[in-house]
Formats: sequence, C-alpha cells, structure tokens
Amino acid sequence: MTTVEAEKDRDSGRRYAVPALEKGLDVVELLARSPESLSMSAVATALDRTVSEIFRVMQCLESRAYIERDPESDRYRLSMMLFNLAHTRPPTKALVSAATPIMDRLAATTMQSCHLSVMDDLKILVVAQVNSPSPMHYSVRLGAQFPAWETSSGVVLLAYQPDEPRRLLLDRIMALQSDVPREELEARCAAACVNGCEVRASAIVSGVTNITYPIFNHQGRVVAVLTSPFLPQVHLDVPIDEASALMEAGVREISNALGHRPD
Repeated sequence: MTTVEAEKDRDSGRRYAVPALEKGLDVVELLARSPESLSMSAVATALDRTVSEIFRVMQCLESRAYIERDPESDRYRLSMMLFNLAHTRPPTKALVSAATPIMDRLAATTMQSCHLSVMDDLKILVVAQVNSPSPMHYSVRLGAQFPAWETSSGVVLLAYQPDEPRRLLLDRIMALQSDVPREELEARCAAACVNGCEVRASAIVSGVTNITYPIFNHQGRVVAVLTSPFLPQVHLDVPIDEASALMEAGVREISNALGHRPD
C-alpha cells in the first residue's frame, strides 16, 4: 500500500468514525491486555476519558456479557464471550472438533498433556487443551496467549508459513523484541521444516520439553500446531521418542480429517 493510499484509508476511517463503538472497542482491548480486573475509574484513566464518557458503554458491554463485573470489588474483566464467538467460526470449530478426540487419546496414551494452538497476529492462542490423566502434570490454560517467538508452537507456525508472509512476520517480531536473534529464529524455522516438528526444551518452564507438530488443511496450509509439554517422571512408561512418534501419527489423523492429502 502506498503512502497516499494509507492516508486515504485513514481519512476514510475518520470520516466514518463511530465514537460509541470506538469507545466500546477501546474498553474491550484494554481489558484484554490487562493482567487483572479494573475499576471503571481505572478504565477511564487508562483510556484518557471521563467516567461519564464510558459509563453507558461499559453498562452495554456488561449487559451483552462481553465484560463481567465482580459485585464485591466493582471491578471489570473481559468475559469469555469473544473467545466463544471465535470458536463458532467454521474453520476453528472444524479444527477443534477434529482434534479433540485425538488429543484425548494422545493424553491417555502418553500420560502427557497436549494443547492446540493457532497464530493470532504475532502471538499464539491456545484453542483446545487436554490434561494428562497423571496426578502430576504440566498443562497450558485454554485461551492462553504467548509471543510466537517464545514458544515451539509459535516457531513451528512461523516455519510453515509461505516465504514472504514469514519474512514479514519476522520483520515485525524483530521490531518488537531484541532478546531472540533473527538468525536463531530462522534457523529453528528451517530445522522444523526439515524435521517436520520441533522437539526442544521449553524456554519458559524448566524441565519441560516441547514436542510440536504442524496441522494442515485441505489446501496444504498450516492451520494449527499440536504441542505436548513433555514432563519426565519416574516410572513413566512412554519415553519422549515414543511420545513424539505418537504425536506425529495423531497430527496426521487431524490433518486428514481436515482434508489434507499430502503428495
């Protein structure tokens, strides 16, 4: 898009602005970013608005169940409404429906938890999760989000993007962070494509090894990844190599259910 076209887009956005809707979206986005619930006055301060400006907007959002208010603290948080709406979209619904029974079987067979993730801009979003039946296990919360560059899920999702979209995503990631060198991310992406997966010690949780495989749709495009955060335990019957092989077979089943037919 040229500079002139970008200016036209911005002018068009201003011309067709809907102030009440913009206030509502500002509130939703703020609460989505906030690690804790916020009072109405805190929301107003963060958005540089008065309480009277956002009062009716927040009342509407609460009545439609997009946000929730704790009656004791009178603080607001984002509800699961947007997450649930996203899951009603046909692609996501088909993905989760196809994956869930296979994830249940994998968790029972490997005695490890597993989770299904999709790319959400520069983050990964966990859209399905199954706990290990073991009394002691590690699992990731449903709906959790992580920067793509910090996780095996994100790296494998990046790895299987077409060349140009992957380059642009890496450009944006480098503009946001300086902890992970571009060369390291590119090398991991290349290795994931060669190996068909990434099996790597978690950068977030000590002692956990991530086993991550891509899932493809009928067009051969990566739509999600399945990750098992493998936690070694005494008397564990299924070693990591066997768990990885079972994961590979499982994601092949999920991809097949989505219409993927590899050449």
